[in-house]
Amino acid sequence: MLDQSLAQLMQRLLEKDAPSTPLNATARRLLEDLGIGRIQGKTLYLSDRNRQEMRELLLARGYSATPVTIKGMSRSDRLVEATPNEKAGGGTVKTGRVAIKALSGKTLNIASRTLPLPDGCHVDIDWHRVSEQVAHDAIILVENYEVFDQVHRLHLDLPPAYSNPLVLYRGDRTESRLDNVKAFLDASILPVIAFPDIDPKGLHIAGTCPRLVGILAPDAGDLERILSSPATTRPDLYRAQLANVGAYLRSIAVESPVSRLWEIVHHYRAGAVQERWLADNIICKLWSAES
Repeated sequence: MLDQSLAQLMQRLLEKDAPSTPLNATARRLLEDLGIGRIQGKTLYLSDRNRQEMRELLLARGYSATPVTIKGMSRSDRLVEATPNEKAGGGTVKTGRVAIKALSGKTLNIASRTLPLPDGCHVDIDWHRVSEQVAHDAIILVENYEVFDQVHRLHLDLPPAYSNPLVLYRGDRTESRLDNVKAFLDASILPVIAFPDIDPKGLHIAGTCPRLVGILAPDAGDLERILSSPATTRPDLYRAQLANVGAYLRSIAVESPVSRLWEIVHHYRAGAVQERWLADNIICKLWSAES
């Protein structure tokens, strides 16, 4: 997800209004982590829309949209003018903390408290304080920060048994950390619903969740339309990710909630990112082993 090295690349590209950049490890993360750009050969190509997405993402996460020289700045100045990244600012990376919220119109029920939060708001908390005091009926694990932040705009068709879930961000290097999230999930006893990108990497994330009961994704008709349309399909994600997780996905048991989605992704040899559900106002349902 978005960290200092990725933010600096985005800032440089925006400053130059660059239509492309050489495909190094950081540039590849623009596509794999954020769904920005298009790979051709050894180059990542950027459209006007891609550059606008980068600008909006930087500003939304508290970064400057243009390069800022941080050498010689105080830590407070760096945080205000250059980066919200604690590590880049010289502080300690957050320890033991996770980002959580409730669905829109619901209260966050933790630590014997009922907290009404406005849309677009979440709580950053040490998971040890709440792991045994979560009064929700499931945990929705969201892969991407933008979808976690904007979950109130999504249309989720959840069964009654999971109508009041805790929404948990999977974490990145700045907002939360994956090791904290994994520890929290392992300590919890609640059923887990994965909400990832529908691509090989996202399905691998879902399949490795403890107590997985299902995956949130568009219904088969919408998903196949997205994966088959040249305007929305992402075959580059399939090609880039398959080498790392293909063996795992091919070994998935038929009764796993991952199985049917993997069949569709493999058939079209393409993926789709969660932001598409926001852009197209698509309803997401629970794919389980039974449904």
